[in-house]
Amino acid sequence: MKSPNWPLVRFVCSLVFASVIICAALAFCIYPAAVIVRTLQDDSLRETGYSESVTGWFRDVSGRQRDWARKYLDTGRAGKVAAFEVAETEWPMFGSVFYLLTAEQLVSEGRLDPEDPVIAETLVLSAEIIASPETATWVRKKWGADYLERENLFYRMLLIMGLSSYESVTGDRQYHQLMAEQSESLAGEIMAARYHLVDDYPGECYPNDILWAVAAIQRAGYLTGANYDGLVESLMATFNREPVLVQGLPAAQMNSRLGFANQDPRGCANSGILMLAAELDIGIARQWYGQYEADFWKDNGWFAGFTELRRGSSEQLSDVDSGPVLLEFGSVASAFGIGVANTLGRLDHSVPLTYEAIACSWPTPFGFAVPQAMGWMAVDSRSLGEVALLFCMTRPAMVESRASYEGDIPGIVWLMLAGYLSVGSLFLFMEVRGMRRAWRRHFGSGK
Repeated sequence: MKSPNWPLVRFVCSLVFASVIICAALAFCIYPAAVIVRTLQDDSLRETGYSESVTGWFRDVSGRQRDWARKYLDTGRAGKVAAFEVAETEWPMFGSVFYLLTAEQLVSEGRLDPEDPVIAETLVLSAEIIASPETATWVRKKWGADYLERENLFYRMLLIMGLSSYESVTGDRQYHQLMAEQSESLAGEIMAARYHLVDDYPGECYPNDILWAVAAIQRAGYLTGANYDGLVESLMATFNREPVLVQGLPAAQMNSRLGFANQDPRGCANSGILMLAAELDIGIARQWYGQYEADFWKDNGWFAGFTELRRGSSEQLSDVDSGPVLLEFGSVASAFGIGVANTLGRLDHSVPLTYEAIACSWPTPFGFAVPQAMGWMAVDSRSLGEVALLFCMTRPAMVESRASYEGDIPGIVWLMLAGYLSVGSLFLFMEVRGMRRAWRRHFGSGK
């Protein structure tokens, strides 16, 4: 038996190893740099606030969302999580809603085909997650068997919002009665409540969620024929004065029974409440945004974004709602700030925020690595974090005039670009040099 040609074997192994490293460098370093360069050259982003790449990214994430949704439903995971686990209980619900809202917007703009097989299946699965009683296991533990009949605002808001988007996109009315009944009953509760304050969970009341609930109810009303203009007007007027209004912005948390603020305005709550405020009252939304910019917007040249607490606050606060907070900047406040700024035509804020989000999210051929990792660690999902980011990037303008962005690019974007390029180039250089040396060693000796 002929003995192996060990020099050749070593050469082939070296070649395979180098090829793997080169592919990884291209995918995880050079590709992200190329995405950043393309984004910086995106005229659509500078002129309208919307990147031309968003539709393609959404199509890509749809496959991951579909696979996760199938597994989530098949395993009955919703019925097994502890009620106190915020991420595992809430993320699947609002992530599915974000998917439907994003699809609805892209379809309305003619940028997405809802009959595409992957998109169509993911729409159906996302709606099924939202409507499934098993998904409601955690709120049923908190509110009891009548969880759909009193308060429980966060869950019922998402139920109405998601199902109205699903019906708008697909025309499927299988959830129409559930959506209509919940819209009517929740609208009545909010209208009758003192200061329109209704609890998400027992003892927890968040004005941001109440505003979203009224926006969801109004959207559902367009499909059911119900008129909720009175509720919209009353809510916005009430939230624009004390006790809900605290130093020019709605409080982050209220005591619904006693009518006082438990928590002052925060970046994550401000960005959240302003995301849909323009749908309800554009004048008040602009007023709140002006105060938000004055107290929370920060630009130090390297970073631009919204702080989690009022700029210059000595208090430190970071939790599941705020996401990571660095140098005062709130990750959720700034990510959601993309959508808020776009709704009000503030490209001077939305464009640099989008640059930063794309650069820092580590774009790869397989999706945005950082949001994927966050979703995977929290709820075993590689899609929910990405969907939330794309939702923010697709919020429509509620104003007629927008000035194109002519400002500076934050330093962190250039730093990330340089980092991707330098690390990728280093690995490529080392492996190409190693391959050339291996070639010379094997073939240059006449073997």
